[in-house]
Amino acid sequence: MKKTLLTALCMISPFAFSANEVVYLHYDETVDGANDYQNHIKINVDLSGNLIIGKTEDGSIISGVVENASNSYIGSGDKPRFRFEIHQGDTRNWYFGRIENNYWEGVWYGPSGQQGDFTFHSDVLTKDIPTFKNITSYYADNIFDVGDNSVNNTLNSNFLVDTDNLEPIYEAEFSPNTGIFVQTDTGFGGTPFPMSFYLDFNKPLKLKTFRLGSFNNGEGTRLTSFTVDAWKDGVWETVGSYQFAPIEIAPFYQRQEFTLPHTTYTDRIRISAKGTSDLSAGGKVVMWGLSFK
Repeated sequence: MKKTLLTALCMISPFAFSANEVVYLHYDETVDGANDYQNHIKINVDLSGNLIIGKTEDGSIISGVVENASNSYIGSGDKPRFRFEIHQGDTRNWYFGRIENNYWEGVWYGPSGQQGDFTFHSDVLTKDIPTFKNITSYYADNIFDVGDNSVNNTLNSNFLVDTDNLEPIYEAEFSPNTGIFVQTDTGFGGTPFPMSFYLDFNKPLKLKTFRLGSFNNGEGTRLTSFTVDAWKDGVWETVGSYQFAPIEIAPFYQRQEFTLPHTTYTDRIRISAKGTSDLSAGGKVVMWGLSFK
C-alpha cells in the first residue's frame, strides 16, 4: 500500500469508520477448511474503491484489496477474492479468501509460521445502491426544457434500471421515452456549461460503479466531460470527474461504465455535463440511462 494511505490511516482513531458496524473476525490455528471459532478480534473495515481499509479494536491497521466479481480485467468469477494484512507494529498477519453471501472466509498466516482458518460477516460490498424505489425527487436544469427538440423525461419506473450491455444501439431501435433522458437542442448563443440533473434519495446510498450514456447522430458525441457531485454537509462535493469516450459510429446511442475513485455514501447526487463534441446549432448535449452497480 502507498505510504500516503498508511499515513492517513494512522491518523484515524480506532473504529472511526462510521459507515460500518464493528464485526468479529473469528479464527483458529489449524488450516483444515473448518473454522472452530477458537478466537476472535474486533475489526472495522471499509472500502475506498477496491482498497480495503480499517483498524482493529487495539488500533492495528488493516489494508488490502478486494477484486470485482464477474469482471474479466480485475475480477474473480462470481465470488470476489480478497487479501488484506493486519499491521501489528513491525509484524503483520496476512489474510486471503473469498466472499459469499457477505461471509468473508479464508486462510490467515502469521510472521512465524502461524496459520489457520478465519471468517467474518460484513455487508460492506453489498450496501444498498440507488434504485427507482429510493428516488424521492428528480429534476434537471431549465436548459433541458428550452428549444423544440429538448427532452427531459419525468420520473418513471425505468429510472436507474440497468438496460443494456454497453453495446451501441441504433437510433431507430432506441426509445428515449423511458428512464433518465435529458437533451438540449438550443440555438440561443451556445451551450451554457455546466448543465445538470439531480436525484434525491430516501436515505444515504452507496455510489461506486455507474453507467451513463450519450448519442452521436453524425455531428459528434453529445457528451465529452462530466462530473458527479454528492451533497455533503450542506454543499456539493465533486466525487468524480470523467471523460466520455467518443461514440465511433452514427447514428448510435451508447452507455459507458465508470467507477468513482472512492466509495461514496449520499442521499443526493448531481450529474453535470461539462462539454460536447456536437456544436451545431449552438450545441447539443445528451445524457441518458444512468444506473448503478
